[in-house]
Amino acid sequence: MEHFPLRPHLLLSFLLFAGLSGMLSTTASSSARVPSAPGGGEASGRYPGVEVVGTFEPAGESNVRSSFRLAEGAGLIGTEETGDIFKTTDAGRTWRKVWDGGEDRGIQDVRNFIRAADGSLFITTSEPALVARSTDEGESWSVVAEPKSSRTVGLVELDSGVILAGLRRSENGWTSIVRSDDGFSTFAWIPFSTTEPRQNVTCFGYWGGSTVLAGVGYEGPGRIYRSLDEGLSWEKMTDLPGARDLMNFFRTNGAVHVLASGVATIYRSGDDGATWTPTHRLWPRGFLGQVVRLDWGGRTLLLLAATDQSEAVYRHVVMISDDDGESWTEWIELATDTSGAASNLSVLAGDTVVVGTGNHSNQGRAFTLRVRAAGN
Repeated sequence: MEHFPLRPHLLLSFLLFAGLSGMLSTTASSSARVPSAPGGGEASGRYPGVEVVGTFEPAGESNVRSSFRLAEGAGLIGTEETGDIFKTTDAGRTWRKVWDGGEDRGIQDVRNFIRAADGSLFITTSEPALVARSTDEGESWSVVAEPKSSRTVGLVELDSGVILAGLRRSENGWTSIVRSDDGFSTFAWIPFSTTEPRQNVTCFGYWGGSTVLAGVGYEGPGRIYRSLDEGLSWEKMTDLPGARDLMNFFRTNGAVHVLASGVATIYRSGDDGATWTPTHRLWPRGFLGQVVRLDWGGRTLLLLAATDQSEAVYRHVVMISDDDGESWTEWIELATDTSGAASNLSVLAGDTVVVGTGNHSNQGRAFTLRVRAAGN
């Protein structure tokens, strides 16, 4: 049984999955925007109000693949098709292209951003697989590594300054990462396993020290690996059959959680990633992209970018939790589409969130959300 409030049509979808009879019909058209609708939590006053105040559609880009906060009101988004990076300095009201990765290096998409301890920014990319660095808040980028794979994906810096980048279709034939302890002046190629099929290292979970988690998926079931030595060696912790990919780790109250795409399920570990239990299945089929924290009115809220794919017409939504992920409520519906997913979000300012959608869609979008006081 789920542990979060469900809107009526979500409940019907769940009952269908459980084997009960019934039929849910949807009449929205392909790629049609729908009115921004509050979920049950906002209506009851439990959560702050929210509305879409801007929608940015980068021309020719099928996906807003990634987003990143730079400073209060400033941030970056990365796109898919020609690997562009856009920047806002007015909390998502306007976006300016600062880098055309397709024109510069033939890049297809910009996968992830991080800020290193020295203040510089790093990104991972697809087709080709690169690691690039910016020292001017994203205005310009220089390539610092070209691993032999089709994509660089997950990206994290450890307390020691070591940076790990996950690979997809590594040319060594194994599920692998690259590891650098000098800002990618040099790097080592680290395999997770020499016996498991080659897969995508999509995300990392890291909260200090020498222990790192890695989420693996695509071209096989979801898998979680763990390193106890800053990424030098890895051990598989679990297989998650049915999960198409593992998109994001987040931590609450001593527990670690991972988002499993395809099965729309959140898994929990209470022992530093050694064992995992499913805690929430939001829909029979769906995409769970990323969880971020929003500090609001003295409370810490969790926001989840996700897509309900259980019907022919998909719904891009943001879920919300005020109890460290013990329950989830639909906060706002962003749009409908016949493909794609809401894969990422970032808090650009105290009252502003940007959400990226797309992924094999007709048009990628960045939605700027304004958070209101409860009841307003």
